[in-house]
Amino acid sequence: MAGRFSFSVPERRGTSDPWFRIGTLDITTTMLVVIASVASLFVWAAKREVQEWLWLKPTEVKSGEIWRLVTWPIANEPTIWTVITIAIFWYFGRQVEGLLGRNRFGVMLLLLAVIPGAVAVALNVQLFGLTPIELAVFLVFIAEYPFVRFFFNIPGWAIGAVVVGIQLLQYLGLRDGDGLILLLVTIAVAALTARAMGLAQSLPWIPKIPIPSGGGRKRRKRARRSSGQGDVINGPWSTPAPREPYRGSSLPQPPRPVDDPRDQVELDHLLDKISAAGGLDGLSADEKRRLKQLSERLRDRR
Repeated sequence: MAGRFSFSVPERRGTSDPWFRIGTLDITTTMLVVIASVASLFVWAAKREVQEWLWLKPTEVKSGEIWRLVTWPIANEPTIWTVITIAIFWYFGRQVEGLLGRNRFGVMLLLLAVIPGAVAVALNVQLFGLTPIELAVFLVFIAEYPFVRFFFNIPGWAIGAVVVGIQLLQYLGLRDGDGLILLLVTIAVAALTARAMGLAQSLPWIPKIPIPSGGGRKRRKRARRSSGQGDVINGPWSTPAPREPYRGSSLPQPPRPVDDPRDQVELDHLLDKISAAGGLDGLSADEKRRLKQLSERLRDRR
């Protein structure tokens, strides 16, 4: 019974570099959206007409106010459900941004706003509010970690299915065909974008469409030149072989260079072990300590 009410998620496979910092607060892509959404609550309370300049209004978009295709998700009304929506986006947005990086996550959010927004303009539907984007980001997280455990030990894929099912039933019951189309378009954009960016590998039936985006975490391979000796070709002989994954040994290890790529290999091994076990309880005390050391080391390196 001890773990019945637990909620555990895998630690992120890296941290997204912030765009800038305010004191000790990292301003990432997720945090920028959260700050803008919260600010819009105060703008709505002060003068709603000002906030309406952010809404997606089809007639205004057709007359040239193209920015509305991007700004409509950050225009929110001050309700308790809006606060919950922003909180959910902040939590799962950090997780997904940690996997993709700030640039690619920004591209994902842009596509989730512009493509459904363009469809809404074609359907002559007005849009505002973060809810569709929050749902899409949550479903991307579920697609990446379908077996993560939520409350009552329910797997993530079941929670995602229930959430989507309720949304579908609402639109069907209201006979809201436009809302149903926008929901399906948003889910499709989230699925295709996540797959194109290397997520949702457990769902191979989702087509993988190439999306050019920078900010990936691929390591750069640099060819070394020796003066007067010609080019030295990169190969398996030019980099040290990665050592065996950490097994919790208490033997002292030689110091590693600051940019040693083996740190990421070792961290990935520990994170895979956490994912397979469904939480940090799958690690030994030494492995947990090592996980913390590697996370701090890689964070300082960035």
